[in-house]
Amino acid sequence: MFKIENATGGYGKTTIIRNISMEINQGEIVALLGRNGVGKSTLMKYITGLIPAAGGQVLIEGKPAPTAPAKRAKMGLGYVPQGRFVFPRMTVIENIAVAAAANGHDAKQAIDRSLEDFPILVQKANDLAGGLSGGQQQILALARALATQPQVLLLDEPTEGVQPSIIDEMSGILKRINKELGIAIVIAEQNLDFCLSIAERAYIMEKGSIRIEIDREKLRADKHLQQELLGV
Repeated sequence: MFKIENATGGYGKTTIIRNISMEINQGEIVALLGRNGVGKSTLMKYITGLIPAAGGQVLIEGKPAPTAPAKRAKMGLGYVPQGRFVFPRMTVIENIAVAAAANGHDAKQAIDRSLEDFPILVQKANDLAGGLSGGQQQILALARALATQPQVLLLDEPTEGVQPSIIDEMSGILKRINKELGIAIVIAEQNLDFCLSIAERAYIMEKGSIRIEIDREKLRADKHLQQELLGV
């Protein structure tokens, strides 16, 4: 359904990721793990088209993804970047409406669905996004990405700076939308416990490449691997 083949890229003349290949099946939750600086965020930006490809390609439903990030979004690629990046001077519902409309979807339906799916946003619906807590902004960023009706949802460090209660709520939300909507989810994270609670398998990165692909139970049991590659 969703493949990355020999992804190579970086910034300017500096190559960060090299020859990375991954395959994500429909409705699957997969973790992308690794220490800080191994290239997880760069790979996410490569997938979304935010950095140019020096080599390789992204395939969505067997078709090469177009170069422009907006066109990749319309092909079904949703993205929540590290740091959230909500529109701070827009209200919660305006953030959701803009995301839906930009991808040709009904804004009112998207708002109604988001407030139903994310009760934490109901009382904040008319508040400026910039005034929300970090955890609330993360939930809003997730709601905004879902308003584009993605087939594949990419999350870059979604638990960063988020309090444990919100992380638990986010875990439940992701499992529910995955089950109900069949959306494939790729989570780039350092929070191993969070990933093990929802992902079926993981790709672990080291020095800009995939070191190993491993299923959840093997990763959970392999404390040596956790320490070597993840530092936990």
